Amino acid sequence: MAFLKYNTTRLCRIICCVLAVVSASHSGCSDHSLEYTELKQINEKVTEAELKRYLKVIQLIPEGKMPTFPTVYAPAPVWSHIRSLPIEDLVNSEQINMSQLWDVQRISDQFGIRNRLLKKALLRRDMSKEQFISFTLAIGLAASRHQLRSDQKLEEMITKGNNAIHQMQLDKRPFSSLSLEERHRTLHEAMWIARVNRAEHLIQVPPENINLVRKNWDQLKTVLPPQFLKNPLDELTDTLEERGIPFTVQEDGSDQLLEWTSTNAIIGTDAPDPQPAPVKIQ
Repeated sequence: MAFLKYNTTRLCRIICCVLAVVSASHSGCSDHSLEYTELKQINEKVTEAELKRYLKVIQLIPEGKMPTFPTVYAPAPVWSHIRSLPIEDLVNSEQINMSQLWDVQRISDQFGIRNRLLKKALLRRDMSKEQFISFTLAIGLAASRHQLRSDQKLEEMITKGNNAIHQMQLDKRPFSSLSLEERHRTLHEAMWIARVNRAEHLIQVPPENINLVRKNWDQLKTVLPPQFLKNPLDELTDTLEERGIPFTVQEDGSDQLLEWTSTNAIIGTDAPDPQPAPVKIQ
């Protein structure tokens, strides 16, 4: 009887040891720890090796299976006419919301949730999802900067925009109390919030990253999120403010003295119709 009790106790100990080893083994597989977990900042240089590592993750995911990358470029504010908050509060709220769009953790909570293909690809390349997101932002912003026109001066835009925003932050009137014309003018000025938000991120891109994007553009333009493949400032352009009216007016304001200047005019490039349709006079 004592012999049986001894062997039973010994068997239980062996089973417990085996279960402990199996449990530890499974725990090690599920909690895969990375040697390098630092995130790439948008103002840091991306090396050729880092770009190749980033692209290798994308190459492991079948075409069309990459999850949609959350939007980071906020649209211009659109406030309902019934908003009763003061304009200054609406402006401050917009600035906070726009800044949160760039938060890596916020993006991670929305990007690739339960996507096994992405998780598997990241695991094979020893990269965390947050690292992948940070590379996407750094490389994507460089791609956006690559799309800018030479006349789009970021420093000037930020200075001018911050002045406009500051004036709005001094306005304590409830938005709902404004007339239709005042609401239109206020929303027109509020576009500066989105412009400045984009410009402040674009201006941080190192020139090395822009050159890296240019060098690898043929490949990057097929894999980067669409929001980074176009000029991010064009959709917020005020044509009238940017190009002006192609007329100069004399001091007395007479319509007869309006002068048309071809250098400032917006001239079409379409060739004239060789056989114009006849105009019917009613």
